[in-house]
Amino acid sequence: MKDGLKQIVWKEMWNECRDVPRTLPELNDRADGNPEVACLLPFYVYYFHTQEWQEYSLMTERALPGTLNHAAFIALDTPSLQASAQMKRYFYGLSFISRLPEDGATAFSLEEWTLHVFRKYYYLTTKAALPAGDAKQRRTNTWTFRVM
Repeated sequence: MKDGLKQIVWKEMWNECRDVPRTLPELNDRADGNPEVACLLPFYVYYFHTQEWQEYSLMTERALPGTLNHAAFIALDTPSLQASAQMKRYFYGLSFISRLPEDGATAFSLEEWTLHVFRKYYYLTTKAALPAGDAKQRRTNTWTFRVM
């Protein structure tokens, strides 16, 4: 599923940005103005800018990267998501080198970002698990019984 998830992350970022920025400051600018891009950002940088994001997170004074790193670590540590150990370790390390900004420095609080990142990861993994990445619910010829 790793390769499928990587492709889904790329497609989702392409759909949101149409022209995916090549530099991390430009990508951060897009994420500052668009919460959907911001929620995709941790997974995008994990797959496509792993080392650069570590350095950027350590050196930047901007609030969003640190907040997203902490939110991704908290969200992925939830047992129900069943995230890979490698991805958990990556964001665990980033949460230690990233500063956690004060409340109000980003559009949402850390708790709200954590919820949004959790939902985005769940959406991405669900979409990657479906055949051909089709997230639309399929109709089947089955009966659904409701117990009263």
